[in-house]
This record gives sequence, C-alpha cells and structure tokens, in this order.
Amino acid sequence: MKFLANIFLKGFLFILPLMITFGLIYWLFDALESVLKIPLMLLLPEGKYITGMGVASALVLIFCAGILVQAYVLRQIFAWFDLLLERIPLVKTLYTSTRDLLHFMAGNKNSELQKVVLVTLDSDVRLLGFVTCEDVSLGSQHNLLAVYLPKAYQIGGFTVYLPKERCEFLDISPEQAMQHVLTAHVTRPD
Repeated sequence: MKFLANIFLKGFLFILPLMITFGLIYWLFDALESVLKIPLMLLLPEGKYITGMGVASALVLIFCAGILVQAYVLRQIFAWFDLLLERIPLVKTLYTSTRDLLHFMAGNKNSELQKVVLVTLDSDVRLLGFVTCEDVSLGSQHNLLAVYLPKAYQIGGFTVYLPKERCEFLDISPEQAMQHVLTAHVTRPD
C-alpha cells in the first residue's frame, strides 16, 4: 500500500505545478475575455465578435498603456493617479503592495534589489537576502544595509538592518536567488 501511495504522491507532485500554472493562465485569459467581451460586442456589428478578441484587445490595451507610460506628460498623470490611490485606506495597501511586488518581479536593472547577499546571523547560520538600501542610518548606527529576507513558500519576509561586514555579496541573479528562497531550495528529482 505504501508503494502505491508513493507513486500517487510522485504523480501528484508532478501534476500540481502544471495544474496551478495552466489554471492561473486560463483564469487570466477567461477574466480578460469576460471583461472585454461586452464592450467589443457593443462596438462590433452583430455576429462579428469571435471568441479570443477580448484577450487580443487586452494585449493591445496593455501594450498601448506601456507606450503611454513612457510619455512624460502621461507619466505625470499616472504619478498623480498613483498618489491618489495611495491615499485611499484599503486600496493603498492592496495597490502599493501589488505594484511593488510586480516592479520587483519585473526586475528594474537600476534597482538595488538586483544585489543578492548572504547574511551571516551566527557563525554557521546564513540567510539569502536582497539589498533594498545600501546606506541606512538608525539612531547612532550609520552605514547599515537594509536587507530583505523573504520567507519560503509565501510572499512575505523581514527587513533587517545589518552592518556590511555581516553580508557577503553574491554573484547570482535575483531571479535565481528568489527561486531558491521561495522554494526552500527544494529541487525536483532527476
């Protein structure tokens, strides 16, 4: 019986990430299609709407928004809109958290979050972290690093302030480091 349970578990661990990935992609496309289907059906002549036009128009709208954000005047409008959203209590928390997470995942090459460090907490205890600021002063302590230490299997973590000598800068990409941290450095078997 244990043998069968082990085979089932291996199959489950193989199928689950696929189901989650493709389920989220399907949900996103379905949501885009549902939201944009109604205005498209109103704009197009009757019978001309084809399933998939909602997703295609969403991709075009996202691309156009990207072009508009690059224009200086529109960047100012978006910045003003950003400030407005940051003043609404519940919206502020959700919006800024989502925005910051997506900016982090997009990987701004000028961001200090591109620096990965190995933090030594004790002589033999180390954590992988991301530098968020390289020159922090707290009270009488100066020249500290602000390091974000993410938790495994969830979006969350701690920001710690450490002397630079307790951190070793690593030559790995933030994407690789985040993958190691979020998956608790668990690798799939060969």
